[in-house]
Amino acid sequence: MTPNGGIRRDRRPAATNARYAASLAASACLALTLLVNIVPPIDPTIGSRRFHVALETAASMVLVFVAAVLLGRFRLHRSLRTLLKFAALLILALENLISAVMTIALDRVALGFATWTFAASGLLGAALLAFASLTPDRPVVRRGRALVITVTGSIACLVPIVAIPALLGDTLPGALETPPDTTEGLTLLREHPLLIAAEALTAACYGLAAVSFANLADERDDEFLKWLSIALVIAAASYLNYALFPSQFTELLYSGDLFFLAATLALVYAAVREITNEEQAQIRSAVIEERRRVARDLHDGVAQELAFIASQARWFIHQPSDRQPLEQIMDAVERALDESRGAIAALSRPMDEPLDLALGQAAQDVATRVGARLQLDLEEGLEVSADWRDALLRIAREAVGNAVRHGRARTVSLQLREAGGVWLRVSDDGDGFDLEAPRSSLSYGLTSMRERTESLGGQFNISSVRGAGTTIEVVLP
Repeated sequence: MTPNGGIRRDRRPAATNARYAASLAASACLALTLLVNIVPPIDPTIGSRRFHVALETAASMVLVFVAAVLLGRFRLHRSLRTLLKFAALLILALENLISAVMTIALDRVALGFATWTFAASGLLGAALLAFASLTPDRPVVRRGRALVITVTGSIACLVPIVAIPALLGDTLPGALETPPDTTEGLTLLREHPLLIAAEALTAACYGLAAVSFANLADERDDEFLKWLSIALVIAAASYLNYALFPSQFTELLYSGDLFFLAATLALVYAAVREITNEEQAQIRSAVIEERRRVARDLHDGVAQELAFIASQARWFIHQPSDRQPLEQIMDAVERALDESRGAIAALSRPMDEPLDLALGQAAQDVATRVGARLQLDLEEGLEVSADWRDALLRIAREAVGNAVRHGRARTVSLQLREAGGVWLRVSDDGDGFDLEAPRSSLSYGLTSMRERTESLGGQFNISSVRGAGTTIEVVLP
């Protein structure tokens, strides 16, 4: 209960408690590791070289997928920490791909070349993840250059890891003196001591990164980091089991392989959740932006016309003999109705409707109401920003309405082109007017169109001759 007697609601987002989830995953992994040594051994007949190749290939694809998600985050936020995580996952993806290729190509999976390449590249990726988790975050200034350097550097780091063991060849010791054929031969701590140390250090790096990312997930309410930390906890358990029982260098399936598979699945879920959350965020952002646009249109259009009508009505009340305000009030009413109809039409049309269709429909709606014939010559495929799109639609509606209401035009022509920018031309066969004449009710609409165009950095031109119609040209850069 709250102090005022209300019900207290838990406002913590779903992405919090990452540390609790990571600790729970760590406890489960430890319990399963101990359980493997108590229950009867796993049947080795379900393990094979093909299984390891499939597992490493799948892990490589998943890591590329997650790296692509991180790349999207980096493009949005320019985060140095995100860039380092991307580099680490790229290295791990290449490491799994290289390992899969070696497993297929080489006759003996425990060759020194394959063994130490796999161990060193895995340690490098895990260490880079740990480094990324501890590095103070800051924005990257030159995003494109930093990304090129990161990708090039990641590949360059793998070159000596592959080349040096390849040059040393058979002088390097294998993981196991004799690869076992059954689980009974896969005894505790049987592999080379240096390999045990490398895999234990890899597990420690994964664990350190998991703890740091879990803390960051709670601080920033980041669900992706939460699931990334859980995946890294499972990866740490995988390498701990590999250090105890090195099944990755055999044709057997054992606990480390199962943990590795579970870590891969957790990474898939993390990436899918990130994409889902990003799509939902974009939808919410689009809805909010559309609401702001409608509110801005109502403020700039209908609200201004209503304010003008109110001021003219007050004047008419005090000066009932003056009939001029009535004409201005009726003109403002027509503009307000047109603005409201335009807003309703914009809300009812698809947001991704092509500009030429939206512009033609908006102009046709006005022309139909005022009884004019419309000629359209609109170039297809033009793309403009939301502000420019809104401005062009409003200018087209205003220009068509003015041509008929004030110029008594019978035919109005609209042209839309790409000409050093977006070029809109509205011409009519109406009465025209003198541009140097005193201000009239027509001037308000012209002023509105001019201000809207120039506020976006465009050019607004109008030409008119009495008896020869009016032409309005709008050029947006």
